[in-house]
Amino acid sequence: MYQVSVLAVILFVNGVQIPISAPALVEGNTTWVPLRSVFEELGWSVGWDGATKSVKVTAPNRPDILIRSGDPQVQVGEETIELDAAPRRRGQVTYIPASLLRTALGAELKWDNEQKALYINAPPVNEPVPVKIEQLTSNPPDWVNKKVVVTGEYTGWHLSRFDPATSHGPPVTRSDWTIHDDTGSIYCSARQPHTGSSPISLRPYEDWGRRIQITSVVRLAQRGFPYLEPVDITAITGLPGLTCYLSTDRSQYRPGQAVVMKMTVANPFNEPVTLQFTSGQTYDFMIRDSNDQKVWQWSDGKVFTQALQQRELAAGDSYEVSTRWTVPEGETELPSGLYRIRGIINQDVSAYRRTIEIAAGD
Repeated sequence: MYQVSVLAVILFVNGVQIPISAPALVEGNTTWVPLRSVFEELGWSVGWDGATKSVKVTAPNRPDILIRSGDPQVQVGEETIELDAAPRRRGQVTYIPASLLRTALGAELKWDNEQKALYINAPPVNEPVPVKIEQLTSNPPDWVNKKVVVTGEYTGWHLSRFDPATSHGPPVTRSDWTIHDDTGSIYCSARQPHTGSSPISLRPYEDWGRRIQITSVVRLAQRGFPYLEPVDITAITGLPGLTCYLSTDRSQYRPGQAVVMKMTVANPFNEPVTLQFTSGQTYDFMIRDSNDQKVWQWSDGKVFTQALQQRELAAGDSYEVSTRWTVPEGETELPSGLYRIRGIINQDVSAYRRTIEIAAGD
């Protein structure tokens, strides 16, 4: 009968060897770690439910994690993660595959074969969680009163009926503002704190599309949708910090109508920036459906020179590129629904996606 070798493992969490209630093990291709020892070292609270043979792991700034013995599906907030091996009990200890720490916490795992040691690097739970806006709007109760980091573009006061957090109007007053990323938009309260020696004062129109990162506490408006209460606002620098704002002439179209797309590129810094291009193509637009299938791309069928090119954008300078696409009609008519537009300048600079609606023809 085939025997699986078992190897004892030393655990290091954020560079420190930790005391563990039971040994970590390697069996075959899976490294098993004692759940309570690792999560409590990272500042999580661990609760065991004997009736359901499940463990609930909680922390102030994180979605709850529900782990069931013998079940490879782990619940992280509203998301379900499928593991290669199911968590299990040995005596009074719940073991989890170390890979769960990577998928649930974003931990880095490093194996030292000489020491037979596993190094786990994960952010402490008192640090704010980097999130996408869609994570906040898909299940607001999981995030209320938790501290998060959102990276996106400042979009002033902008109501979007396609985004759950902004389709109802401002959560408090019209002085509230919005931030937009690739997954949607969310309101921020009017408070705009300054940061360090480089304060940011976001102006309603002049800074539209500026790339920022905000640390905020998630709040819930009376109407039930989430918004952000900023604690800290930081400007993104370098090429990723260039404004690259994508807009359309309206938000809803019918078959046969033209969608006019415009992408504005601006340098908000005090120094010039040079954009590098690997060919004669200096921008692109594409449209995808709700299943992320490509519907149209501006560059399809076009031929570009293969010579390297560059363009210098002076401090405070900007430029625009635009195109139009006609919504198919007749036999090639598209299903009604939401479609996303993406704009690209080069490998370093691209616009966040915009959502439009294509309605059925008359």
